[in-house]
Amino acid sequence: MNTQENVKRFEELLNQVEREGLAQLLEYIRDKSDFYTAPASTRFHLSTEGGLLQHSLNVYDCLQRKKENSTWACILEDAGKDALILCPLLHDLCKTHFYKIDYKNQKAYDPEKVKAAERWQVKKDNAGAFIWESVPCYTVDDRVPYGHGEKSVMMIEQFMRLTGPERFAIRWHMGFSEPKELHLQLTQAMSKYPLILALHEADQEASTLLEGEKDNKVLTKAQADAGERPWGGDGGSGCDFQEAEAIGGAED
Repeated sequence: MNTQENVKRFEELLNQVEREGLAQLLEYIRDKSDFYTAPASTRFHLSTEGGLLQHSLNVYDCLQRKKENSTWACILEDAGKDALILCPLLHDLCKTHFYKIDYKNQKAYDPEKVKAAERWQVKKDNAGAFIWESVPCYTVDDRVPYGHGEKSVMMIEQFMRLTGPERFAIRWHMGFSEPKELHLQLTQAMSKYPLILALHEADQEASTLLEGEKDNKVLTKAQADAGERPWGGDGGSGCDFQEAEAIGGAED
């Protein structure tokens, strides 16, 4: 993950959009926010400096690839070039000024660290000898508690106007991760603006399939040629479910 290259690509993509206020928004992102250094999450995906920026670009790439799908091609064409840039790149703007660095205790099994520790510090469990050490971690410190998708919309529109579909897509990009009480509204919104579903899927594809805890899931050519997949798993071949007997007993 190269943050410097990511910043350059992010700004080049945004500058393809011609809209009043975009320059001021970009200035805010660059000079007055932590968007380029913030993590994408506390621990689930890209929990590292620059993770939010990388995630935003990953979502952009996933959304762009949907244009190759016949189901999405016309829908995304109708959404327009600007929406396919703004929505993925800015959907998580709400995560600026959202995280802080804290510390947690973590087991360290490193033999060198264990050897160098005082005797009273050394513990044992099933994995072997370890010591407790304090390590930095990200925690949530939401300084603007205004929601998630709706907060991104609010922040963007302090600088420039979004179209209706863009506004709805960013607002509802969390999909059915929203509280169940909002699922009816979400379904109605998706029916009206399918871009919501496209952005939500792209967001999930990026965070689940492309991103690890600290970096993108990248395979070497040898790993790819050997059939390995960046998202792990075995395609279901390792499922231990045994074929059940039909209800009522075996067939005659």
